[in-house]
Amino acid sequence: MQCVLEGCPKLRKLEIRDSPFGNAALLAGRDKYEAMRSLWMSACYVTVKGCRALAREMPRLNVEVIVDEEDESLADKIYRVPFRRGPETGCAAVCSHA
Repeated sequence: MQCVLEGCPKLRKLEIRDSPFGNAALLAGRDKYEAMRSLWMSACYVTVKGCRALAREMPRLNVEVIVDEEDESLADKIYRVPFRRGPETGCAAVCSHA
């Protein structure tokens, strides 16, 4: 994933589905997410723990997670939307900034 992000410096929107990418790929691209409008990952090997790490490391990033119904440790869908001005006060527990 990092090769895609580095090879496409003007990339603004990325959708990844049914990919072997996991937490390492999600976190490796974090320095590129600020310039992107959106990132959607579906049916990848990203865990809720990886999503929490991204939200903790980038508190202004809005990270939305839909948990896999069969395995609650997996994040079935992840959506990253544009930066907000500050931490979300009504943020769900899965992306808590505490």
